[in-house]
Amino acid sequence: MQTLIFVVLVVLFGSAVFSCVEAALFSVSLGRARVLAEQKKAGSANLVKVKENIRRPITVIVILNNIFNIAGSIMVGAIAGQVLGSAWIGGVSAVLTFLIIILGEIIPKTLGENYAEPISLFSAGLLLASTKLFFPAIWLIEKITSPFSKKSKIVSEEEIRILSHLGHLEGSIEKDEKEMIQKVFRLNDLTAKDIMTPRTVIEALEYDKTLDEAEDEIYALSHSRLPVYREDLDDIVGIAHQRNLLMAIGRDQGKKKIADYKEPPIYVSEKMKADELLPFFQKRRCHLAIVRDEFGGTSGVVTLEDVLEQLVGEIVDETDEEIDMRIKARKMK
Repeated sequence: MQTLIFVVLVVLFGSAVFSCVEAALFSVSLGRARVLAEQKKAGSANLVKVKENIRRPITVIVILNNIFNIAGSIMVGAIAGQVLGSAWIGGVSAVLTFLIIILGEIIPKTLGENYAEPISLFSAGLLLASTKLFFPAIWLIEKITSPFSKKSKIVSEEEIRILSHLGHLEGSIEKDEKEMIQKVFRLNDLTAKDIMTPRTVIEALEYDKTLDEAEDEIYALSHSRLPVYREDLDDIVGIAHQRNLLMAIGRDQGKKKIADYKEPPIYVSEKMKADELLPFFQKRRCHLAIVRDEFGGTSGVVTLEDVLEQLVGEIVDETDEEIDMRIKARKMK
């Protein structure tokens, strides 16, 4: 009888251990494992390796779990037949099945989810060693199951959106953080045309004007960078900085032309994505670009500020007469 009880306990313990580890591994994401590795947590390097190729450790867990459940049940049945008689085999099997479900599956998996990180960190090294030990069996199983395997994304954009929303509901993510995460993903859906200042409300300076002729216009400017054009806005030849023009006026250089203070213009397409504009401005070290339409004409201007506003909302200072120049353009139509 003692042998029977001992074997039942061994079966339940083995089933519980592997069910607990399995649940813990699935509860810790690869991203979280990498964070733990950066924090130098013990066992984190092994955990990252396990998560990067999770199929093999899970295969080991499934093999060992089934050895305990199936082989253990056979042994319990055989011992029960010898100790209690064949009439008790069915009853013992039913009780064992119930105990495996409760003590070997449900409770251990709940514990695995609740204490996922410490369990995963502790078991990762043992699992890596086990994958080497069971490599022939794993290799065979991978060959058999490869036609049915499909590589999936670690995490999708939609999942991150949902997780940020759930994090806000749980209180771990602030409202403004959640909104910024949502806005980051919207950048890819916006183009330069969607966020630019339209041509109809562009402030620009004439190429051939002298500083004296444009002095009042320069003082009244509400933007620090202005396009410089020859005949019309389709012929933009440069960008002028208000600061440079004001400094030149202060040095009595009013006879010089605006053309003397222009810098080469930078052009972008109407179809350029907003998330591409940000690194574009950073790489070029510029704040303003001319937006061209499909025919090569000037459609508008887009600035670094326009891109940042898609993340943090409208940026308004005391000199801004209009919060959104696109609204002003619509009013003028």
